[in-house]
Amino acid sequence: MTKRKYKNGDVITLTIDRVILEEYNKYYFAKYPRRRKEPIDKPTHPSINKWFVLRRPAMNQMKANWKEFIVWFVENQGLSRLNIKKCSMKFTSYFKTKIRNDVDNTVPKFILDGMVEAGLIVDDDYEHLRPLILDCGYDKNNPRTEIEISIWEI
Repeated sequence: MTKRKYKNGDVITLTIDRVILEEYNKYYFAKYPRRRKEPIDKPTHPSINKWFVLRRPAMNQMKANWKEFIVWFVENQGLSRLNIKKCSMKFTSYFKTKIRNDVDNTVPKFILDGMVEAGLIVDDDYEHLRPLILDCGYDKNNPRTEIEISIWEI
């Protein structure tokens, strides 16, 4: 894959959907052949409420699973080591059901940590990422997370 040259003002759109998860699961089970459980079961970030009530080992495992997935995802998209210095991001989580989801519970902590680990962004602190916009929607047939990264400084 040829690495595209990005510049200030460019917008990168990323989508995490079932197709990406299926591709990642092939990679994951080839890397860890003795494991049987899919590490990421939905293409949307877990609710902070669900994560927060887990016991510490389960919390850490969920965070590690997402971080490993996002590092793979960023590399798969040809965006690792892009080192974006300043940007804004919009995360839109499209859920499979109409069950009420609080927008603030969709904070993409694990996704951002993986983006930093992969070198897509320099850091997820307020000096490098601002603003962070969260949105939610409903799509019964195609639940997914759409990430829009507006590059201010690369």
